[in-house]
Amino acid sequence: MTINQIEYIVAIADFKSFSKAADHCCVSQPSLSIQITNLEDELNMQLFDRKSKPIIPTAHGEEIIAQARAVLREWNNLKALSNGYSNKVAGSINLGVIPTVAPYLVPKFLSNLGQTYPDLHISIAELTTAQIKQQLLEGKLDLGILVTPLNEDTLRETPLYYEELLLFSFAKGRANEDFEKEILPEKLWLLEEGHCLSSQINFICNLRNLKPKSSNFVYKSGSLETIVRLAKDAEGQTIVPQMLLDYLTDDLKNNIFPILPAKPYREVSIVHGQNFVRKAVLKAVVDEIQKIVPQEWTQSKVRNIIPI
Repeated sequence: MTINQIEYIVAIADFKSFSKAADHCCVSQPSLSIQITNLEDELNMQLFDRKSKPIIPTAHGEEIIAQARAVLREWNNLKALSNGYSNKVAGSINLGVIPTVAPYLVPKFLSNLGQTYPDLHISIAELTTAQIKQQLLEGKLDLGILVTPLNEDTLRETPLYYEELLLFSFAKGRANEDFEKEILPEKLWLLEEGHCLSSQINFICNLRNLKPKSSNFVYKSGSLETIVRLAKDAEGQTIVPQMLLDYLTDDLKNNIFPILPAKPYREVSIVHGQNFVRKAVLKAVVDEIQKIVPQEWTQSKVRNIIPI
């Protein structure tokens, strides 16, 4: 069994195709197929159901591939250590960021990070919390930026900042401003299920025990800007993170209010696997992010942190 063979079976599992896996691994398909056949002969088991379209692992193959992913993670750690990457901000990093953080945070720190560390190459993907957790465990991602705590023993969390959650409430005329500043569950527009902010809003409002907003249509969106526009047009409400305010027009900012008396916050952290060895890269990313957020956001003090 070779490292190349291990890389090949993981690639086939990911791409569900011998040809796509071969392209990804920069080898010919016949060469990859021969290597897989040799490995199956060595293990005395079939790893993939070749009759299935797309290609899927067999039951035994699933177990082997899970271990292969763990081997590749450790192999990549060994390579990083041998190249001195534990103490250097260089090489390639795959970073996942949740959609309610990425559009507002990434543009603020990415340029400075690139200028300060020109030998560091970062590939960034917007992914849900569940996708980031899974891909960190599989070794597809090196780092994730998401809302915590996750309560995952296999992942390590470093808090970056604490961000207040605010109420966007729009009503023409504003005959009763105090009324508009109260959360009205029947008027709330939410992100689709699967986004941590949607879960936090449910926690804040205890929406699961209340009658949902009645409507003759359902709009599923992962975009906070879209939800804000919908809430405005429908004279409704939604809950947004404070960093979004930097990207709103002044007229929309006038409809943002603190949520009293709770003043809820979300904890945004950088997360990695427990065996992640590239500590210099981790510190560089943390430092660059904390430079661009208000200092008080990074300070440890008593806050109402909403779970996800």
